[in-house]
Amino acid sequence: MSPPSEMPETLQRADLALRRIGTRAEDVAWTLLNNEANIEPVAALKKEAGLEGDEVERLLLWNAARQALPGVSSLPVDKSIRERLDRDLRQLHAMSVSMPAGSYHFERAAKMATLRRFPAGPMEWEISGVPRSYFLQAAFPANLRFLAFVIFRLGGRVPCFFVHLAPPPRNRALSVPKEVLRSYYRMARSLQLQPGVRGLLAHAWFHDPAAVRDHPHLEVLSRPYVDHGGLITLLGPAPPSSGVLVGNAQRSADYLAGRVQYRYGFAIWPRDAAIGWANAHPELGD
Repeated sequence: MSPPSEMPETLQRADLALRRIGTRAEDVAWTLLNNEANIEPVAALKKEAGLEGDEVERLLLWNAARQALPGVSSLPVDKSIRERLDRDLRQLHAMSVSMPAGSYHFERAAKMATLRRFPAGPMEWEISGVPRSYFLQAAFPANLRFLAFVIFRLGGRVPCFFVHLAPPPRNRALSVPKEVLRSYYRMARSLQLQPGVRGLLAHAWFHDPAAVRDHPHLEVLSRPYVDHGGLITLLGPAPPSSGVLVGNAQRSADYLAGRVQYRYGFAIWPRDAAIGWANAHPELGD
């Protein structure tokens, strides 16, 4: 009994341990990683195999990514996205961070390995929609404008590209405005290839106009929504877990001291506005 010859040496111990208990990682990887409730099944698998750490998680990622790779070339996303995804899938199992099941890094990688999350540079997206609870979080009369915008401009709550920041070191490019705009451009071009998707969504503290006022370099992140046919609606206060404490020591100190309090801004960019903007900016293409 031996692992596939092309399997990275770092994964072979976990592969052999699973085979001893009658489980082939290649048979269960896709199903486990494609399930949001994967923490308990992965933990049970590790316990039965007598393994700790994140060896099993990396093995599952490697197998799922291998299964995903043949389909990347036919995905309805911009060519630059397909190229980035192809590279990422080949490296997911070797990320230099801890990736136990349930962690942010594992869940992100699991979605990517099962073609549910897509890299666009310093930003990424997955398919989601406008949560109903957000309509209750917006204050009157902004909530009415928010609801009307979703109905008449977005055309419905789902499906949409829900935008996230990429993890380090990729998110360092957020400090370069042109790279941020290129990321939006790649997502807009991908929207164009998926007629059923209604637009782009984002939910973040840095979409609060007060945050942009205090940190002008954040303006580019909200520019498409503010200046090119979108909408930003303020929701509830952004907690420490929102990321507001990360990346700026003075902002973190001010927040913890109660000198500043930002709110979540929920940003919406309808597909027609995003595609129209992309058509007007071909210089942002790769």
